[in-house]
Amino acid sequence: MKKMPKKILEVIFTAPAPAEAASFRASVTTDNIYRERILAQLVLVASLLLMIVDYSVSNFHAESHRSLSFMAILFRASFCVFLVIFLIATRKKPAGVSSRLYFWDTAMVGGSLAWLGSFSGALLAVRPGTEPYLMGVLITGCFLFQAARRTMLLFSLGFLSFAITAFCFRPEFPLLLSSLINVTLATFLAFVISRIVFRMRLESFRNARDIAGQRRLMQESVEHLQKLSYLDPLTGIANRRFLEMSLSREWKLESRSRQLLSIIMIDIDWFKLFNDTYGHIPGDDCLRKVAAALEASVLRPGDLVSRYGGEEFCVLLPMTNREGAIFTAKRMMKAIHDLRILHRCSDFGQVTVSMGIATRQPQHTEFFESLIHAADSALYHAKVSGKNRIAWCCPVAMDEFPHREVSAPTLHKSIALECSADFDLRNLVEVG
Repeated sequence: MKKMPKKILEVIFTAPAPAEAASFRASVTTDNIYRERILAQLVLVASLLLMIVDYSVSNFHAESHRSLSFMAILFRASFCVFLVIFLIATRKKPAGVSSRLYFWDTAMVGGSLAWLGSFSGALLAVRPGTEPYLMGVLITGCFLFQAARRTMLLFSLGFLSFAITAFCFRPEFPLLLSSLINVTLATFLAFVISRIVFRMRLESFRNARDIAGQRRLMQESVEHLQKLSYLDPLTGIANRRFLEMSLSREWKLESRSRQLLSIIMIDIDWFKLFNDTYGHIPGDDCLRKVAAALEASVLRPGDLVSRYGGEEFCVLLPMTNREGAIFTAKRMMKAIHDLRILHRCSDFGQVTVSMGIATRQPQHTEFFESLIHAADSALYHAKVSGKNRIAWCCPVAMDEFPHREVSAPTLHKSIALECSADFDLRNLVEVG
């Protein structure tokens, strides 16, 4: 029982935390304006109909009551004007909740309660009844969200308007007393209801914020896991799965735009001997350094360096002709050479790579695997021709290069570039 007053005070004076106050106030004001616009339109229609009825039956009233009827019409007309102004002022929804909406939210609640209190107080001069004020204060408590101090201020404004107007029209004392008691109880009940509704709205806001935060964290986790599924865990670059997805997409795009698509297949020379000589940990470190050097050598955002498997890498170059792919391959070759990773079992004394380049205009009737097969054939030619070199496939007739034919039968012409240990990019020479 001792905790009951504390709980009541907690419900009455509940408020958002400082960190959430601004966003909660904006959310509450938006909800209030939406509800107030609906109520304003309903009350406006009802008031217009009642004014028509009051004017129609005013001729049948006594002369003393006729003036009161016209006063009631005037009261309703003034309130209708206020409602029209409110609807016009809030007809456009701004990008954010502005101070203008905060003003109209307070003005609508305070103006409505003050008007209803005055109208109900004046109504006692004609008949007993405080229905307009009771309906208004209960609707405000149930459907509109206001802070505790503002709620007390607005309800006090409505109650004082009723009391002052009732005393001015001097109804009979028993009627005045019973009406004041009813209005007091209704106002207190509406205040308690409004605080309960406000607390429920605050809890709903917090739950929605927590759910949104959890959804955002979940989305970030999904994106992170998806990203990890497309990365090679050892080297940190794209894996074969992501390469094939990207290659399939680029194949379709280039087939529509009729652009050239190039890939470079890369293989570390004598890598098995490197692992056997230095161990797997230095071998893994070598793979990471080579992958980093290759990735640093591509300059365009659309270019993709991926680990194809083992010591093989693949570079995807969208909208790139053969000359552009060769230029990129030369830059990669120099980057690997500049690493100067010691390899005693290599003919060159350090880690080198062989590269195979293939360029093609994608066709809807073909598959991207044909491009990989062509680059792999060029890579094979580079390795059997002495390693540490670049080879590319030319989709031209074999008799155009009779002095550079290779022994293995192929549909493409393979030409290699030898890269000696102290090569200069400007002095690369073609060999057959």
